[in-house]
Parts: sequence; structure tokens; C-alpha cells
Amino acid sequence: MARMVRAKSVVRSNSGALPDKIGGLLQESRWLGLGALMLFMGMALWGFHKDDPGWSHAVVSPTLLNPAGKAGAWLADLLLYIFGVSAWWWIVLMALFVWRGARRLHLPENLEQRPLFLALGGFTLLLVASSALEALRFYTLHTELPLAPGGLIGMELGGGLARQLGYT
Repeated sequence: MARMVRAKSVVRSNSGALPDKIGGLLQESRWLGLGALMLFMGMALWGFHKDDPGWSHAVVSPTLLNPAGKAGAWLADLLLYIFGVSAWWWIVLMALFVWRGARRLHLPENLEQRPLFLALGGFTLLLVASSALEALRFYTLHTELPLAPGGLIGMELGGGLARQLGYT
């Protein structure tokens, strides 16, 4: 009788865990999905054209010039409007996450890792500072953007910094 009770408790505790192979496949699919999103965003930003319909303006055009389609045109317009050329940092962040995830699949578990909030805090600081510097120094940039270089964040923060500290 005691053997049957022990056997049932062992079966119950292991029934909720995923096998290692399925867990690994789920992790790989997560990084593959993030890589696909990274490629989509890269195509959308690279193929941005002002004549495409977007978030910042309404354009009725029979042809769509963005290689990522209508969703890509809207996404590129929104990212470039908010961050300017610094929107490309999002692609770099995703590439780093994909690289780190792929590396974690093949290396032992005991690697030293930084907390996610620390990495994302540093990324936020980089993105905001990059947008502000872009707004202050790329005013002669001849790139097609929905707003001035640096986007909305760069215009506001860079303008405030220029008023308080000056350009030099």
C-alpha cells in the first residue's frame, strides 16, 4: 500500500514539467520569432517613404513603396516620428536579444547575466540621448523623415538642452 502512494505522488509531481526537448524548441521558436520581427522592422525602416500612408499623415496613394507593406509603412512612420534615425537602435536591441538567446541555448546555465531591468534602463537612456544628440547635431541631414532629425523626443529634449546649456 505504501509503495502505491509513493508512486502516485512521483507521477503527479513530474506531470506538470515539460520535457527538455520541448522546452528547448519553445525557446528556439521564441528567438526565431524575435528574429523575424527584427527583419520585418528593419525592412520597414529601410523602405520608409513619405508617399506611403502612415501614422503622422494621411496619404491616399495607389502604390505602396514600403517593402514591408502597409503595416510596415505605419510602423516605420511611427518609429521615425518618435525617435528619428535613432529608431534603428530598436533593431540593434532585438539583434542582441536574439544573439544572447541563441548563445544561451548552447552554453551552460551558470553564465553571469545582468538583470533585464538594468539592460532595458540602459537601452532607454541610449535611445533618449541618441535622439537628443541627433536633434542637436543632424539638422543638416538630408534624409526623408516624417519629422525633424531626432523625432519628437529629440526635438523636445534637444531643444530644452540647447536652451539650458547652449549648442556647444
